[in-house]
Amino acid sequence: MKKKKIFGSLIILSVFLMFLFVGYKMQSTKEIQNDKDMSIYKENNVEYASKVQQTNEVKNAKDNDGKKEIKAQIYGEIKKPGVYSLKNGDRIKDLIDLAGGFVDNANQYSVNGAKKVVDGDNIEIKSKEDKSNDNNNSTVKNSSSNLTSSNENEKLDINSASEDDIVNKKIPGIGKGLAKKIVQYRDSNNGRIASKQELEKAIGPKRAEKLMEYIELN
Repeated sequence: MKKKKIFGSLIILSVFLMFLFVGYKMQSTKEIQNDKDMSIYKENNVEYASKVQQTNEVKNAKDNDGKKEIKAQIYGEIKKPGVYSLKNGDRIKDLIDLAGGFVDNANQYSVNGAKKVVDGDNIEIKSKEDKSNDNNNSTVKNSSSNLTSSNENEKLDINSASEDDIVNKKIPGIGKGLAKKIVQYRDSNNGRIASKQELEKAIGPKRAEKLMEYIELN
């Protein structure tokens, strides 16, 4: 009888120890899982924060490189001279409209209305009496040539010239197809070709080298 009691006590103790062991293992497993979950949570948060930072950096870079708003000054024979805010890509004609338009005495051909405004531009509208900007009337009326000078030896401003201007300059090896490429690249590059390297991207190194003899990058 005594032996049965001892044997029974041992069985109860064994069951108790077994439950104690299982409980311990379950608790350890839960803690490990919690640690893994926390680690994954931290990694996801770090990854998310990194993506947000990268997105902000890209946005800031775009805002700095291609401003959404620019400012330019216009004065002279204009109704409301002053500094105006424009959208990036606006033309000189848009600036003239903001300033109320030309006065009666303005030489409307003293500026190229189709040229894109660059941040910080200072545009002067000259009077009809200002002989320094007189061009040959036939040159002014010819829509294929908006150059500020009819002198063929003068270098062409590639940042204000139209396709026809480039073709009419009769630059060796530069025809209508390449003129179109130049204007398309310029328009997709905030309206400017700022360097010889950018011109090379538009038409290739050899043609760019030849073209540089005939143009200027204003």
